[in-house]
Amino acid sequence: MKLTLDTLYKDHDNLRSILCLLERLLIDIVRGSSNSSQLLQQILVYIQDYPARIHHPAEFAVFSAIAKNGGKHGKFHEDVHTLMQDHAEIEIITTDAIATIEPLLTGTQPDIANIGVTLPTLINRERSHLLFEEIHIYPYIAVHLHDEDWEKISALVPDYEDPVFGDPVRKEYEPIFRALQPGL
Repeated sequence: MKLTLDTLYKDHDNLRSILCLLERLLIDIVRGSSNSSQLLQQILVYIQDYPARIHHPAEFAVFSAIAKNGGKHGKFHEDVHTLMQDHAEIEIITTDAIATIEPLLTGTQPDIANIGVTLPTLINRERSHLLFEEIHIYPYIAVHLHDEDWEKISALVPDYEDPVFGDPVRKEYEPIFRALQPGL
């Protein structure tokens, strides 16, 4: 898949869908009706893996291209610095969320109060992060990168498909894909 700003937006839209599903599962847990612990774990692994392995390196390639093109806008560079800190903090929050749901996977009594804090923290932080990028970072990218820049960047970024939303859906993520498809 060729990297473009639209590709980055699409990744955000996909993650927002995942976050909505995660929120529905959280509500089920809090209401005592959840039997989706495996799905919950798969979602958290996806949230941890895909951005760190694919999306964030693609963004970093974009930021590097802007720097090489002479992008000297101080506010943009401050925002990118904030973004990089967010990436690291969200990674920690995601790891904490995975640890928090571990009792669900082993059949032991989970700490619902802890789950009720950790998962909303992750959901809200991810949503805030995506919004920050789309308000402060992506408009700058749209103005400062042109088709030839995107071609160069795409050559540096490995070709990829989203494991949930790509074609084909990776086998380990099929339950998430099915949960996102009404009527399946």
